[in-house]
Amino acid sequence: MPTMKPEQLKQIGAALLNALGSPPERSAWVVETLLRANLAGHDSHGMMRLLQYVDFLRAGHIKPAADVLTLRERASIAVLDAGRTWGQVAARAGMERAIEMAASAGVSMVALVNCPHIGRLGEYVVMAAERDMIGLAYVNSQTGGDGSVVPWGGVDGRFTPTPLAFAAPSGYDWPVLVDITASVMPEGKVRDHLFRGAQLPENVIIDADGNPTRDAADFYGPPAGGLLPLGGPAGHKGYALGVMIEMLAGGLSGAGYVSESAVTHGNGVLFQVMDIAAMQDLADFKQRTRALIAHVKSARPRAGVDEVLFPGEPEYRMTLRRQREGISLPESLWTAICDLAAELGVDTSGG
Repeated sequence: MPTMKPEQLKQIGAALLNALGSPPERSAWVVETLLRANLAGHDSHGMMRLLQYVDFLRAGHIKPAADVLTLRERASIAVLDAGRTWGQVAARAGMERAIEMAASAGVSMVALVNCPHIGRLGEYVVMAAERDMIGLAYVNSQTGGDGSVVPWGGVDGRFTPTPLAFAAPSGYDWPVLVDITASVMPEGKVRDHLFRGAQLPENVIIDADGNPTRDAADFYGPPAGGLLPLGGPAGHKGYALGVMIEMLAGGLSGAGYVSESAVTHGNGVLFQVMDIAAMQDLADFKQRTRALIAHVKSARPRAGVDEVLFPGEPEYRMTLRRQREGISLPESLWTAICDLAAELGVDTSGG
C-alpha cells in the first residue's frame, strides 16, 4: 500500500484530468477536494473517486468547462443549473452564493440541478462555518428507478445513500461537523472495502436474496445486493430520514427523485446557510459552544475508548496526522491510477 504526499497526488490527479480536457484550475479544485477527504480520513470520497470521475467524463456525463447558470433567484433563494460541469466546481459556486445571500438576508437556500457527483458534503458546509455561519447540505441521486439502499423491510434497492451535513464554528481550530448518510454506510466506503479486499462490518449490506453478508462483492454483484438504512434494528429511522433528504434535495431543487428516469448520473443538491450574528452575538455563540464541547467531552470513556471526541474533532486530528505521514492508497487503486497515467502519458512521480 503506497503512501504518498498530498501534493504529489494532487499533481498526478490534476495532470490526469487536464489530459482529458478539463480546465487546469477546475482540475486542481476537484482533486484538492478528493485529497481533503483522504486527509480527513474519509477515503470513500478521496482519490478512489478519481477513476469513477474519469469514466463519467469519458462517457460524456461531465462537461468540465461548462458554466454554472442561475435559473431562479429571489433575495435569499437561488436555483442554479450546473450545466454538467464538475460537481465540485458547481457546489463551491452554490455554497459561495448561499453564504453571500445569508450575509445580507440572515438565511439562504441554494439548490443545484443538472449536477454531477459533488463529493464529500463536509467540504461545503465547512465553508459556511469558516465564515462564522451555519451550513447545512442535503443530496440525493437520480438513478432511473433503482438504488443501492433498501427500504426498511425490503430486499430491493430503491434509494441512494442520501447524505446530509451540518457545520458550525466551534471557537476552536476545527469546526463542529456532522456528515452522515441515511444508510448504515456510504456506498463509497463499501467500494473502499472492495478495493482493500476487506470484510465489511455486520449489518451493513445484504446480498441479492436479502441475506446478510460481509463481502463487498455481494453488494455490487451481479446480481446486486443492497445497503441497509441507518439505525440497525431501528433502521426505520434511517429509512424515514432518507425519504426526507430525498424530498429536500431532489424534490425542492427540481433535480428529481431517485425513481425518475435518469439519462446521466448526478446529484440534486440543497444548501442552507444561517448567519449566526443575525440571531445571536457571535462571541457568545462560540463561548457557549465551547462550553457544550467541554461538557460532552467530560463524560467518562467506555472500556476500550481513550477519549470522548466531539463531531468534527476526529477529522481535524486525522488531517493533522496525514499531513505529516502522507496518504496511503490501496495497491489496486494505485495500480489503476498508474495504468491510466501510462495511457495518458502522465508522469506518476509527481515531479
